[in-house]
Amino acid sequence: MTIQRIIEGLKRRYTWYVLLPIIKRQFHDIQILDSITSINYIINHRCSVSRFGDGEFDLIEGRKVGYQEPNKKLAVMLKHVLQSDLPNHMIGIPRPLKDTTMLRKQSKEFWERFFLVHHGKSVRKLLSTKKMYLDTQLSRFYIENHNKEYSKEIFVNLRKIWDNRDIVIVEGIKTRSGVGNDLYNNAKSIQRILGPATNAIDKYDEMLNAIKNNVLKDNLIMLSYGPTATVLAYDLAKLGYQAIDIGHLDIEYEWMRRGVQTEVVIDGKYTNEAKGGDVVADCNDEQYFSQIICDITK
Repeated sequence: MTIQRIIEGLKRRYTWYVLLPIIKRQFHDIQILDSITSINYIINHRCSVSRFGDGEFDLIEGRKVGYQEPNKKLAVMLKHVLQSDLPNHMIGIPRPLKDTTMLRKQSKEFWERFFLVHHGKSVRKLLSTKKMYLDTQLSRFYIENHNKEYSKEIFVNLRKIWDNRDIVIVEGIKTRSGVGNDLYNNAKSIQRILGPATNAIDKYDEMLNAIKNNVLKDNLIMLSYGPTATVLAYDLAKLGYQAIDIGHLDIEYEWMRRGVQTEVVIDGKYTNEAKGGDVVADCNDEQYFSQIICDITK
């Protein structure tokens, strides 16, 4: 038994102190801007953004994520977008692939497991040293960072993206981004297009057509629509829109407002990463309903 424990201990040490650094070293030549620099790039260039996180990489490799079943069509589309090159469109990948110094302990360990368990080598093969990537975590500014003052600085800069802009939020029917808080109170106007809360790729064409039929080209489209948002931002950029995949931005803001240190359920909003967060109460906010210009689930 003692020998077995020694062997297991040696294996763990090899994994964490030899294998992990070797895998991480492969990402050193990948250029990923930090969150604030990424945000300034978006503001200065008015570009669209597709964000790839652990969930999108999981889907490319055929794994399930919380709000999207494995889907071969989506996997192919995601891989195509990741390797695309449009002048008005940028790709976001996780800054922790390159640098974890700003992360809380739990998040740092998560990304280390991502390298080991989720095949960091296969992810590296999908990336290019000739590209400049934005930071996917720019909209995940609070819960993962150990420096909450830095989180606030990121948030202040984020709000400049939609400052005095006419925005259209494309989201799942249970997302309700900005409802009940002042996240978008500096926007010029707010409209919404709603789609399914899960497996949104199944109604991809319907959502793309809904946007084309209801949204002006000078409006800013904010996509809070799961992995499908990653593909939508690219296709909309090709059509001349500015579309930004904002992911869990609203939930991160809610967590920051509460000053919580771990993921908690936000009542009335789909909170994917908190236990019980998929059980969402009905919404009675009249302003929210007045902003809806299209609901493809009906």
